[in-house]
Amino acid sequence: MPVPVLHLCCGDSAAEVIRAGLNLPEASVLILRDDLAVGPLGDVDGDRPGARAAFWHAVFPDEDREAIETGGAFVDQLAAEAAALRSLPETAEAFVIWHGNGAAEQLMLRRALRALRDVAVPVREVEVTPDDRRGDGMTAVAMLERQRVPAAEATARPVAAARRAARAAEWERLRADSGGLRHHRDGTITTHPIDAHDAEILAAVGTDWIPAGRAVGQPMSTITGFFATDAFCFWRLCQLAAQGRVEFEGSPTTIRGCRVRRTR
Repeated sequence: MPVPVLHLCCGDSAAEVIRAGLNLPEASVLILRDDLAVGPLGDVDGDRPGARAAFWHAVFPDEDREAIETGGAFVDQLAAEAAALRSLPETAEAFVIWHGNGAAEQLMLRRALRALRDVAVPVREVEVTPDDRRGDGMTAVAMLERQRVPAAEATARPVAAARRAARAAEWERLRADSGGLRHHRDGTITTHPIDAHDAEILAAVGTDWIPAGRAVGQPMSTITGFFATDAFCFWRLCQLAAQGRVEFEGSPTTIRGCRVRRTR
């Protein structure tokens, strides 16, 4: 049976903020967990997105991968998310899509509007405005203070059919693009090579040993256009090690289990 209003958001932290702020039951929030800013998108909407699953399997350190896959293999979780989007029009009498200005949430918005492009029921969006917490104007729903959630929902604006169609077409274009990274700035999503931030990640590593967690923490706070995760930055650090540009002490199967320095 359709719920009266279904709220869509990117990630568990965002869902927790929305549910707590509006006192909503779990069934009223659909969590889309895939970080669409990173990795190939070609098969993401398919029945068996094997290429995208293989990418995430390579990115996550062993410890994180094992924890995530307690909920099922990557390919099964991604397939379930794609199926949920395909069935979206039948699940609610109205929809509210929550997003900030990072690439992942902007791509989620476009993907959701692709699924909802032809629905006759109301579709609204809530855009979380910058609070300058990071100092660079980047926002995410999870950054919203819970007491501000009702006021944010009050700003929800209808998504007209023309906007739905335009965003749906943009999603199709971006899904077909072979770029490994996507940035969002000033309403535009651009694609970039997967190693676009390697120099920034390398700059956080010196010639003395430092914990890998410290090495990935710095670029996480300075990279703009998308919210770089610790898993992504650590994976790129491992790629730099494979190139001989950095070296590890300890096992690089987990961020907390090793130290890193530039190759001497």
